[in-house]
Amino acid sequence: MRNRDIVVIGASAGGIEALGEVLARLPPNFRGSIFIVQHLTAGTNSCLDRILQRRTTLPVEAAGDRASIRPASVFLAPPDRHLLIDGEQMFLTRGPRENRARPAVDPLFRSAALACGPRAVGVILSGALDDGTSGLLSVKKAGGLAIVQDPTTALAPDMPQSAMDYVDVDHCLPPDEIGTLLGRLTSEPVVSESVHQTEDGGTAFLRREVDILMKERSDISTASDLGELVPASCPDCGGPLWEINDDVERFRCHTGHAFTARHLADGLQEAEEKSLWVALRVMEERVRMLRRLSTRDTRRGSDRSVDSFAHRADEAQEHVDRLRDLLSS
Repeated sequence: MRNRDIVVIGASAGGIEALGEVLARLPPNFRGSIFIVQHLTAGTNSCLDRILQRRTTLPVEAAGDRASIRPASVFLAPPDRHLLIDGEQMFLTRGPRENRARPAVDPLFRSAALACGPRAVGVILSGALDDGTSGLLSVKKAGGLAIVQDPTTALAPDMPQSAMDYVDVDHCLPPDEIGTLLGRLTSEPVVSESVHQTEDGGTAFLRREVDILMKERSDISTASDLGELVPASCPDCGGPLWEINDDVERFRCHTGHAFTARHLADGLQEAEEKSLWVALRVMEERVRMLRRLSTRDTRRGSDRSVDSFAHRADEAQEHVDRLRDLLSS
């Protein structure tokens, strides 16, 4: 029998402080392996490892692609890379974004659920929206344990509160108590290492989603196997979207981008705004060209075309003004 030796943690806004409190309370004899996804912007020079290293005696380092998993260590997902685990190794991929983030929390949690089953402990800390809810549910279905930060102690309570809304969590605690709890939980043996088979064939379903990032590719047949086609386009790539058959309302496109309902709504709003700005640019270019043509024909003495171009420019300018008012509101 093995212990609950794999801990996966997801955090976003307000998560760095919470992560420090968790690590600071780990017992000196802690032997588990901890994997952390803290949402980071691509291109940033992350110093998260140095920040967290000040709070713990365990080694804290960026995860390495195909590196071996070591006990009593903390591994961080680097910027612009998803972190997944499989057996005794960890993997980094630049696969499609999930919930408009890379790294995202859910891919790590799903890979832990698939590879480790009851050995996995999932932890959701402070963050906005609901990244991590689906992944924590996968950990729970696989026989692992689910822990969330008490939302009343979180700077951004959305992520832990969303997890509690969908997952039968085992513990809800402030972050300084989570570290102590992890020390106890990771010393407990698990009876079985088999991944829990859900009634809907959850293991195969989970494998397909993990494979999308492990292999860094997806296609229409893969997406259609996961759910039902919906009348909307992916806000990241414009491709068709399928609603995933899951307890958490989620969507995935054939290239692999994935969204919860809340992230999809926000993504579509951003795509709408981007399209309107593009339309505004094109309309203003049309106004400028019509003015140019009108001025050119004035110099040539062609009154009829001058009036036509000037009138069309005035009409187009009215549309530009309305669109600018819409965008500013």
